[in-house]
Amino acid sequence: MRTFNLTICLIISALRLAMPCPAALAQAAYGDDIAGELIQDTTWTGTCVLQGTVVVRPGVVLKIEPGTIVLMKDGASLAVYGQLLADGAESEPIRFTHHDDGVTWRQIVFVEADDSRLAHCIIEYADSEGAHQDYYEAGPRTYHEAVAVLASHVDMESCIFQNLPDESANAEGDAIAIISDDPDHPGDATANIRGCRFSSIGQGVHTRYSYVLVEDCFFTGKRGDNDDVDLWGESTPPPLIRNNLFLNPEHDDMINPTRCSAVIVGNVIAGSDDHGVVLRDRCFPVMINNLIYDCRNAGVAVENSCEALLVNNTIVDCGRGLRLFDLGRWGPPYRLTPGGGTATVVNCVIWDCPQPITLTDSSNTDIEDRGSHLTVRYCDIEGGRDGVSISGAHSTLTWQEGNMDAAPHFAGPDARDYHVRSEAGRWAPRAQSWVRDRVTSPCIDAGDPNANWTAELWPHGRRTNLGAFGGTPQASMSLSIAGSPADLNSDDAVDAEDLRMLGDLWLKDDVLLAEDINRDGVVNLPDFALFADDWRWER
Repeated sequence: MRTFNLTICLIISALRLAMPCPAALAQAAYGDDIAGELIQDTTWTGTCVLQGTVVVRPGVVLKIEPGTIVLMKDGASLAVYGQLLADGAESEPIRFTHHDDGVTWRQIVFVEADDSRLAHCIIEYADSEGAHQDYYEAGPRTYHEAVAVLASHVDMESCIFQNLPDESANAEGDAIAIISDDPDHPGDATANIRGCRFSSIGQGVHTRYSYVLVEDCFFTGKRGDNDDVDLWGESTPPPLIRNNLFLNPEHDDMINPTRCSAVIVGNVIAGSDDHGVVLRDRCFPVMINNLIYDCRNAGVAVENSCEALLVNNTIVDCGRGLRLFDLGRWGPPYRLTPGGGTATVVNCVIWDCPQPITLTDSSNTDIEDRGSHLTVRYCDIEGGRDGVSISGAHSTLTWQEGNMDAAPHFAGPDARDYHVRSEAGRWAPRAQSWVRDRVTSPCIDAGDPNANWTAELWPHGRRTNLGAFGGTPQASMSLSIAGSPADLNSDDAVDAEDLRMLGDLWLKDDVLLAEDINRDGVVNLPDFALFADDWRWER
């Protein structure tokens, strides 16, 4: 009898494994296809085939297991009013793809949904070509992006967007829209987009009046006239674009906030046939610690009454380093504010650009201030003040203290390594170690004395460096030995708090840590010995 029961159990288990993707009973049936509404919590696994519009009703949770393949028939879509938890794994991603060759599906849309998640998902072959300019005018909207988020929050982690809408050489489908001002579903829409890859598609991320965090993502080979990241309208907090790599789009700019005071930090932006970053219309964006190179038109453009703050950026090998002007487009559909650009530039390096900085008047004669306006302090600008070109009678340059025109001594511009050289030590990213040079850059310890230098590792000279790595753990080291290597929290004393910090990272195997006092990549006894040498040190 026990053998019989065991046999029955094995048969039942085998039948379950062979069953198609399970779904709620109330949905419409088309053979083994999934269609209609999900009216109860549901888990998908294996291979699922979607037809028409599958709706996750309010209050319903749809979970998708790692390794699941979701085959979307022609024009199929997934509309989430409840919650979607698609949690793939690095070794078992979830794939949203087309059912047949030559077929495209519609999209995944979240509408006033509960907080949802897409993790380790591959999204491809969605019919997502279009222009976000369609959203500028009043009236109903039809969103074309592969993933649209309306008045909802979605976390997207380690996802891949590719083959949108297909794998052809001119495919330029767009990936994500985060929308807070939909006429039918207004409300805060937000997203955290981390560690995602956008490969040879159209626009990666478009927002309207929405907070979005885009972090540790890779954008490459973008096609068409839409930018990699396009941010329209203010939000609270402002969008944060941090530590991403934007590389070699086939066309157009890479980051473009319009009427959006975005914070753009720690990105590498390279290889555009247009601008690297465009800051546009009346807003107050901030750019910090970005490296921008090889952008044909300009590294950064500030346009149409935008007032930007640029701190510790390196702009190299661009047609113009920084460009301030009025683009026009004052009428529909853009309706941009007329006026030049305004920028304050601090602790930056602009080098190897045929035109380091250009300022141009607005051609609009109806506005009170037609000028572009620039303030520069503590910067290394090739050509110095003469490197700034002013066109028009209304634009102004305020050239303040601390500026210089001196070769920055980049480590390896041919290899696109723009850390500056130092006899005391320079971070070599390829070797993941500190190396010493035979020359020290004038950009070291040359930043604004009031700027925060405390993230730089000792010897830091108690003053920030110029350029993209100034004020960060990758800052090239100072010849000054001011301070103490054991003062881990930079409060001018070595005490119990520093000891606690050392203990918290004891045996931590990592680089670029202040607690790794001898800079050998691990926090251990040699670091403790150096720490003990300066115990009770005070400035």
